[in-house]
Amino acid sequence: GFVAGVAAVVAGKKLAELYAAQQAAAEPAKAGRVPIFVMMPLDTISMDGKSVTDLATRRPWLEGLAKSGAKGIMVDVWWGLCEPKAGEYNWEGYLELAKLCKELGLKMQAVMSFHQCGGNVGDSCSIPLPPWVLEPAKSQGLLYQDRFGKVSEDCLSLSADKAAVFSGKGGSGKRDALTLYKDYMAAFASAFAPFLGSTVVEIQVGMGPCGELRYPSYMLSQGWDYPGVGLIMAHDAGMQKMLKEAATAAGSAAFGKVPESAPSDTNGTPESCALFAAKGSGTEHRTGAHGSFFLQWYHSVLMAHGDAVLRQACAAFPKTEGLAYSVKVSGIHWHCMHPSRATEACAGYVPRTETGTGAYSSIAKMLAKVAKDAGVEVFFNFTCLEMSNISQGPGMPKANSAPEDLIAEVRRACVQESLPLCGENALQFGLPESPWALSQILTQTRGWASGHDKMHAVTILRLDDGFARKSSLATLKRWISTL
Repeated sequence: GFVAGVAAVVAGKKLAELYAAQQAAAEPAKAGRVPIFVMMPLDTISMDGKSVTDLATRRPWLEGLAKSGAKGIMVDVWWGLCEPKAGEYNWEGYLELAKLCKELGLKMQAVMSFHQCGGNVGDSCSIPLPPWVLEPAKSQGLLYQDRFGKVSEDCLSLSADKAAVFSGKGGSGKRDALTLYKDYMAAFASAFAPFLGSTVVEIQVGMGPCGELRYPSYMLSQGWDYPGVGLIMAHDAGMQKMLKEAATAAGSAAFGKVPESAPSDTNGTPESCALFAAKGSGTEHRTGAHGSFFLQWYHSVLMAHGDAVLRQACAAFPKTEGLAYSVKVSGIHWHCMHPSRATEACAGYVPRTETGTGAYSSIAKMLAKVAKDAGVEVFFNFTCLEMSNISQGPGMPKANSAPEDLIAEVRRACVQESLPLCGENALQFGLPESPWALSQILTQTRGWASGHDKMHAVTILRLDDGFARKSSLATLKRWISTL
């Protein structure tokens, strides 16, 4: 009798939840003050690039999103799919998606994905860089490499930006990476001209691994595990050449190499390497002459890369009302409470030695300057919105994690530069099952605010069978109305 009673209670609860979901679905959607986009599956477009994958299933997903009050979608426009041969572009599948979004009243954030799909957290398919790009990059040493010679094929090294070793259009001449990026984006702009500013409202400019402005310092495919500090990625031939030239120009030729004190264990801690130890000393410590010179160079060339690629994007697209740009910055929250901020530094987000801050201010200043110079709107897109200090800290205190403090630092940098801030969650979660995550994102949006401390938009990952459930869409609809 007791078991039967419990079963009846559970069944009644499920019926009540179903009824609530049905009632919510029947009510008209109410948009909150912060627009919500939903990230599409990684394999949204077929592997031949010609159509939307499983349209019969995914069209209802998009219809459900439109009814939930979501503003639109984000989708990766994979380089490996769309430019299989140099200068030959295939946009068929993405044009089909854009037409569908227009029909349903959904907006699109298009990610210029100059990186591979595969080998990272959440990657469900494999889309490598185009072979005509990857092969010369391998032979010329223009792929990021760690101190042990392990190469990342996730994206081109920033040392390829001005290296004219890639095929020209139609096989004529040679192009550098910056020209490749610009030509790709210009071809996209031409093909999607009828949709720019109306359906396609944002171009997220890919700048590194996972599309983020950073180095591939923590590679899951190479044995990295959380909360490892990662490795310095400046050992490819191109980066080594740049470092030697910078050191010589500074009158310190001896500093033209990566300090031996840099991390040697991708899963180590800041204290396990001499470069980042809290109380270290000597010329190769982060506060010493060599260590400081290297880290500041490592950061500065990443900023120059971001500046250059973003300017190429602004030049590739016509100035269009309603069209903005964004740059994604990784929410590297582990070890951000260590004085060295070692994990962030390995990824290129190097703080000032005197203050332990400043990396995100540097990024915000760079984005704001390009926006002003080009006369366009640029967004600072940051991840890990769903994470709280309490959710990350007590379970693994050795991680020195504080995502809320990190987001606050980024927000302050954007406020200072009058730069719009957008965000994403770092890890996928079930909407009905994770009210804590939605509540945390709600807090971070600051939808009530009137200045740049309010999130300009939020993108949730990722649209799939679970996300498209009636209970999920009903949860999404209620949540959006509270923003």
